[in-house]
Formats: sequence, structure tokens, C-alpha cells
Amino acid sequence: MVALTREADFRDARRVPAEERTRRYFAGRSDGLRPSRAEELVVATT
Repeated sequence: MVALTREADFRDARRVPAEERTRRYFAGRSDGLRPSRAEELVVATT
């Protein structure tokens, strides 16, 4: 996915792994909710 975004002329692209999303957005949740490991996120800028 990162390669595809760069090929589409995005200036910068990076993969955001589930571990990073867990630390950033799900830490300390009392209900144990976690992001899916089946999903991949890519952040891209123009």
C-alpha cells in the first residue's frame, strides 16, 4: 500500500501498525477494546 501511494504521487506515506494504534488510541481502556490486526492503515500526504 505504501508503494502504491507513492506511485500515485503522494509526497510521503507510512504504514501505521496495529501496535502503534493500540498505544496511541487504545491504551488504558477498561473495556479491553483493541484495533483489528487484519486492517492496515496508511497515512499519506500530498
